[in-house]
Amino acid sequence: MVLSPFDLTIALLIVALMPFIIWVNYSKRDGGVQGYLWRESPILVWVSLVFLGLIFLSSLTRLLAHYGLLSLETMDTLSMILGIPMLVLSISILVLATVTVIRYVRIRNSA
Repeated sequence: MVLSPFDLTIALLIVALMPFIIWVNYSKRDGGVQGYLWRESPILVWVSLVFLGLIFLSSLTRLLAHYGLLSLETMDTLSMILGIPMLVLSISILVLATVTVIRYVRIRNSA
């Protein structure tokens, strides 16, 4: 699989930075928006962290296929295996985030 220079750069950045992003979002639960989400909607945060992990795995498989360490057939299979949970999680994130925003707006308007 040949990635364009832009796609290759994005995949490299994701593989390099995503573990750090996941760790920061998991470990910093005290204040700000992340603290609010951990308190009010921990399921949304966990689903989002798993989704970020799947994005990392998807980019990793693309890079491994690009550099010839993974066959194209294996990459296609892994893309389908990772794609289905990513679809379900992305829809779940949209629903959970909408519910959380509505709840936040109602609490803020009643105060």
